[in-house]
Amino acid sequence: MRRAPRLLGLFAMAACSANFLPASAVTDLRVIGARVEVEGDATRANPSPGEDVQVSVLVVDRGAEPSKDPDVPALTPPLLTWFFVACVPTPTRIGPQICSAPITPCDGCTGPPPTDRFAFPVIGFQVPPKEELDAVEARDVLLQGAVCGNGVPSPTAIQRFISGESDDLEPCEGPEIIPGVPIQGRFVTIQIPIERDPEDPNLNPEISTVTFAGKAWPPPYDEGVPRTAPRTGCERDLTDAERDAHPRAGSGPSNIELFVPRNSLQSYTVDGTDFTEEIQVSWLGDGGAFEVSFSFITDPAVSILTQWQAPPEDGLLVRFNFVIRDGRGGLDRVERGLCVLP
Repeated sequence: MRRAPRLLGLFAMAACSANFLPASAVTDLRVIGARVEVEGDATRANPSPGEDVQVSVLVVDRGAEPSKDPDVPALTPPLLTWFFVACVPTPTRIGPQICSAPITPCDGCTGPPPTDRFAFPVIGFQVPPKEELDAVEARDVLLQGAVCGNGVPSPTAIQRFISGESDDLEPCEGPEIIPGVPIQGRFVTIQIPIERDPEDPNLNPEISTVTFAGKAWPPPYDEGVPRTAPRTGCERDLTDAERDAHPRAGSGPSNIELFVPRNSLQSYTVDGTDFTEEIQVSWLGDGGAFEVSFSFITDPAVSILTQWQAPPEDGLLVRFNFVIRDGRGGLDRVERGLCVLP
């Protein structure tokens, strides 16, 4: 079987860093992808016409410093607001896709919900019927809009972005939700492929395990990192037994290995040609340095290893996000953390 083409497209549009930091370095608010799940079967990544989908937009940021206000905790990422439009794209042969016919209703396209101001964007809508998609030769549907940290979406900027007029604008504006915390924002375009073969659907890949230094990821950040955990002072949260498994400031590189189940590398057929998926891995962290920003898992392998160098500063809580993509719309993500000790 042939391997699928390597696709490096990220679903967020953001300005390049002036100092050319690697893509693995998380230094500010970023949208790192979107996980699409078909209602009734969360394993499926690509919907068929007429089906309902749920789209979880994945937002990360550099860990927040301890708050100077005891009533305002450190929060990573900061309080989020967002505005999206779900739509069928305009027919085009070249250039980026832009919205044409809006899809309504769109549950969660504006947020956060009044019941949870700490929510992340989770958006639901129904894919239009086959006749509407075929009329414009649409092979996918779009979500376009903006995610803001500590500010609100700019209606004017978003309208110009969605219309394809310009993305060289500030997507978010004031007032600040928490005074003194910078406003950050990102324009976002999410392409959701329509299922090619409903009899053999594309499934979301899965991260089964991530290990550190050849062992199970050490607690207490082995299942995720609390959003309220500050960037410094993490050594206070470790037990004596946990300390031995966490890295030391300035120590030599450590191995990080990511594993997937074998069925995450799906085989599929396009126009009579058989392919096997490659899994693209994105290594992301807000401290230290990865050997590479991207890796690929190719059949028959079910894991990939890279190296991470701890930063020279001690007392830092480093947040990691590991994202895998199958090149056909499927995605999975896990978050982990390490405390850098003296």
